[in-house]
Parts: sequence; C-alpha cells; structure tokens
Amino acid sequence: MSEALYEQVFDETSAPMAVYDPEPDRFSSVNDAYADTLGYDRETLEERSLRDIATADAGTLSTAVRRALDGHSEVVEVELVDGSGRIREVTLELRPISDETGTRLLSTVRTVDDAEIRPARSPTEERLQVALAGTDTGVWEWDVASDEVIWTESMERLFGLDPGTFEGTFGAFARRVHPDDIPRLQDAVEAVLESGELFEAEYRIRRVDGQQRWVHARGELHGSGEDGRMVGIMTDISNRKEHEDALRTQERQYRQLVERLPNAHYTIDEDWRFTFCDEALAERLGRPVEEVEGKLLWDLVPEAKGTVVERSFERVMETGVPVNFDYQYESGDYWVAVQAYPYDDGIAAVSTDISDREEALRRILDAVPVVLYRFDSNGVFKEARGEMLRKLGLEQSDLIGENIFDAYADNERVIAAARRALDGESFRYTVTLGDITLETHYTPLYSDGEVTGVIGVSMDVTELQRQRKRMEFFNSILRHDVLNGMTVIKMRAELLADELDGHQAQYAQTILDWCETTTDVTQRVRQVIETLSTPDEKHQLEAVDVSRILQRKCRELENAYPGTAFETTVPDDVHVGADELLAEVLGNVLTNSIEHNDTDSLRVETTVDVDPETVRIRIADNGQGIDDDRKESVFHRGETSHAKESGSGFGLFFVDVMIEKYGGEVRVEDSDAGGACFVIELSRASAFE
Repeated sequence: MSEALYEQVFDETSAPMAVYDPEPDRFSSVNDAYADTLGYDRETLEERSLRDIATADAGTLSTAVRRALDGHSEVVEVELVDGSGRIREVTLELRPISDETGTRLLSTVRTVDDAEIRPARSPTEERLQVALAGTDTGVWEWDVASDEVIWTESMERLFGLDPGTFEGTFGAFARRVHPDDIPRLQDAVEAVLESGELFEAEYRIRRVDGQQRWVHARGELHGSGEDGRMVGIMTDISNRKEHEDALRTQERQYRQLVERLPNAHYTIDEDWRFTFCDEALAERLGRPVEEVEGKLLWDLVPEAKGTVVERSFERVMETGVPVNFDYQYESGDYWVAVQAYPYDDGIAAVSTDISDREEALRRILDAVPVVLYRFDSNGVFKEARGEMLRKLGLEQSDLIGENIFDAYADNERVIAAARRALDGESFRYTVTLGDITLETHYTPLYSDGEVTGVIGVSMDVTELQRQRKRMEFFNSILRHDVLNGMTVIKMRAELLADELDGHQAQYAQTILDWCETTTDVTQRVRQVIETLSTPDEKHQLEAVDVSRILQRKCRELENAYPGTAFETTVPDDVHVGADELLAEVLGNVLTNSIEHNDTDSLRVETTVDVDPETVRIRIADNGQGIDDDRKESVFHRGETSHAKESGSGFGLFFVDVMIEKYGGEVRVEDSDAGGACFVIELSRASAFE
C-alpha cells in the first residue's frame, strides 16, 4: 500500500486517531474524527500538545505518556478541555510506533459513556479539586437545588467509608455531624447562601467506626442562593484541636500557679502591649486584670519610658538574651527587681517587690559614715544617701537635682574627678571639704557602651589622714634623729674597735653589730610607715620580674647557708604588680624559713605557678612547722613563726603589710614534708611581659 493510500485511510476513517510526537511535544497528525471528538478543527489541534488541552491535574496523563514512550500501550481516563472551553471526560489510548526517525505515539480517543459535560471550573474550583495525596483532606461538591452531594474517595476516607458508599445527599452528610454542632453549621451554610461569601466552619464528625474527629471545612458558592453549587475541601484537624486543648489546659494551670506566687508575672508583645498579666501586677497598677491586658505598657506606666525598663526590654527583644535590672517607681518609695526573658516576639517578665530590701539598705547607709550618690551624664545628682551628708551639713534635697559642676564649681579637684569618671574611668581619690577629708571611689555606669552616669561612694578618712600625718612625723624622726644618731654611734664604735683589743674590742664589735641591726630594722619600719601613710591612689605599682628576684635570693642564701638544701622551680620572665620593695619581702620569707629552723638537714623548696591573672609563689620547708592556731597570728607585730622562737617578728609583719599594698594575699599552710609553706599570691603583670 502506498504512502498516499495510508494517508487517505488515516484521514477518512471514522475512528478518532492522532499521531503524537514527544519532540517537539505536539500532535504531528490528527484526523477529522479525533478533532471532532475533542471539538477542535484539525489545524488548531495539530499546533497543540496534550498538556495544552489537559486540566490542571495532568499528573496521570504525563505518567501514561512516559510509560507509552517506554514501549507500553496505555489506556487512561483523563479530563481534557474541548474546543469550547468545557471539560470532557475521555478514555485516551496511547500506543508506541517506531521507525528510523524515532518513537511516536498513536492516540485514539473516545468519550466516557454517559459522561457529564459540564462547564469549565473557575481557578478557585481547580485549586479546591487538587487534594494532596496522603493528607487528611477531602474534596466535596453540593448542588443546592438537587441536594446532590459528591465526595472524593479521600473525603469518604475521612468518615471511615469505603469508596463509592456515600449516599450522596446533604442529609446523609448531616447525619454524620455531631448533634451539638449542627445548629452552628446550619447557620454558617444559610449565611453563605444569603451573602455569597466564603464558607468556613469547624465542627465535629462521627466516623463509621465510632470515632469522633474535628474537621475544618472551607468552600465557595458558585451561582446564587438555592440555585447555586458549593465546592470545597474538608481537612481533619483533630490533632491540632488536641494540641490547642492541651495548650489551653497548660495556660489555665500556669495562670492558676502564677496567681498564687508573690511575684508579678506578665508578658508584653513587640508592640509594647500587655498580653498577660497576673493579679499581683494588676494590684500594683491599681487596675483589674482585664483593664491591663491589651493595654500599652507606656499608657499604664508612662514614667518608665526612656528608663532602664525600656532599654532593657529592647535589648531582650533584639538579642534574645535575658536581663536582670532594678527599677524605682517615680514615687520613690517602690522598688522592683525585674527578670526579663525572650517570649514569642516580645518578652516575659517576673517582677519582685524589693522595697523592703531597699529601705533596709537605706537605713544602713543612713547609719554608716559614708555617702552614696549617683549623678547622670550631665552631672545632675539623682540620688544621695548616707550619714556623711549630715556631717557635711547637707540634706538629700540639697543635692538631688543639683549639678555637681555647679555645686562644686570652686573645687577644682572635685570637678576634675567628676570629668574623669564621666569619661569612663573607675578610680579612687581623696578630697578635703571643710575640715572633713573624704576618700571617694567612682564607678561609671554604662548602657549600650555609653556612660550614662556615675556612682560615687565617699568615706570619712579624716582620722586616717591625721594618723598618716603622725606616721609621716614619726618617719621623719626615724630618718633624722634615730638613723643619724646610729650613724654617729657606728662611727665612734669603729674608732674604738680599731684602738682596742681583747674583750674591749669584742664589746666595740657588739656595738657595731647592733648598730647594723638597729639601722636595718629602722629602715624597714620607715618603709612600712611610708607604705601605710601613702594613699592607695598614689601607691604606684609596676611590673617587677619576680623570677629574677627569687633566683638571686636563693643563690645568696645557698652561699650563706651551705648546710641547707635549696630546690628552686621558677620559670623565667614572670612579672607581677609590685614595687622595688618586693625583693625585701621575698627575702624576709626565705630567711624566715632558715632562721627559725635547725639548719641540719633543712630543705627549702621554692616554686612558682602562673595563671592567666595570678602568680602563686610557694616557699616550703621540712622544718618543725607552725601550729594551726598560730598560722594567722605569725603576721602580727610581735609574733614570730615556727617553733624556734626568736626575734621581734617584725619581718613577717612587714611582709603582710607590703603584700596587702600589692593587692595580693599571703598565708601559711603545712608543707608536704611536714614543715611550713608560705603561699604568696600576686597579680600577674602580663601587659609588661
């Protein structure tokens, strides 16, 4: 048979036939019967693909095309859009045919027997028709006039029905709705039929197996009222309802719990609106709970805006990091401690009344010889308390609201110190106001990296200043009178020692030895007096190489006491914060271990441990040790260490005074060898290493 005859048979046969070419994805040949079945002319259809005339749900058709191209004949029922735009249910047969140019598909088509030809769905209907496979969602359709109800298989599964067993009426559906929910459902349906608005409702259904489930139904009315048709979906929301019920139960239990707590609990959203408030907070605000919830924080507590409350809450919302802060209400007689935590997009806060605690603190401050005050970044006093106010002839009202730069404009020392503190420096300084000398410690307050104010604590050190002056006077006596006198005695004793012999020469030498001892002790006393009389802010520390000092002192003692074993484990280049007297301090401790023990078989071990911030020096011996009840008193004036008692005990008193000035600590422990171990802790001067 010729090719022309084949074409004539293809064109004139009454069987609907078409050739579908997967590349370029369109019909390459269509006969009149095929085109008429689908309501197209041949030319129009031959320019289209199967996907062009398929409905939105083309998954089944695409699968059939792929399988046919793999060599399988496929028969599939699909919905196609005909030439008039109406949806037609057809049976489509696809057979693979191959030649030297490749594989194409021979397609035949026939309409489904008794199939309804219905108008094309709107986009909304198409979306409703697509129920996700594997989800608890069904699609339904209700013809209001005929009362016919159509359910998909997934819809029937929601009610526990076998496919195709639903009776197909609104009454059959209503019988499966919980009786208590029918009135609400009927009201919702009537409202939609009257207004034409979107239908939406939640209600309970009863399955065939007796289970009760919650569903959410949503639909759209096409047409008007009793003549319309509703199309929609229904989703099983039982799990969500159970979760919501559990949350409501938890919320009710939580509210009952917090209502019994003495602290105030509340939550605020990102718009500063109260979303929860307990009775404790409502009572503080003088309003019932219902008048607090839903209100803006700044409407109920306007004085808190722009304060630590707003800054702290904003920080929690921005960073998600909890904060704690104290706040004093504008009245001044009410203090709260607030703990704020991130919660949803806002915060949850616990507010504890600390007014009694603050009042107790005020009473303490009012009774001790200090003054505690705070001024803001402009120098305006915001708070001032303490017994020292009375001694200075001041009342709180004399300072609060005043500017420090105006109130003390004639005192350059006060002005300079305030400026240093507002520049962010924390320090101590001494100032004299009238006949009272105050030692003041300034600490800057920060918010978001900026200095917002300064807290000052001033203590009366007038008597201490007098004692310092007395010590300076005694120091001058030691320097000019005692030391000069000892120099004269020493010179005369040296002349006598040169001229005398025998016992007289020994007596002269004894005078010289005591001159050396007295001069040495006097020098140490002077050093202690100078240290004690120097204010802390004037006592400058520097980086001192403790490694070099210990190594040198141990070598000197090893030469002086050959019968004593020295073990030294000291790393190089360890620096601490101290001054030039540190060598005397460490020398006293090392010498003490030798002079107050029998040197036979004596062993002195010196070690240094270094932490990031601390240097720990241990000087241990295997001597007779120190009793527990004397481990603290050995550093007091007049006490000596170890069991072998001798001397004045001034050396360890000197050690204790100097270590304290260095900001360190010294103590005595038992050594591993049964003797004494002196432990000295000093701040590491890592910046100078």
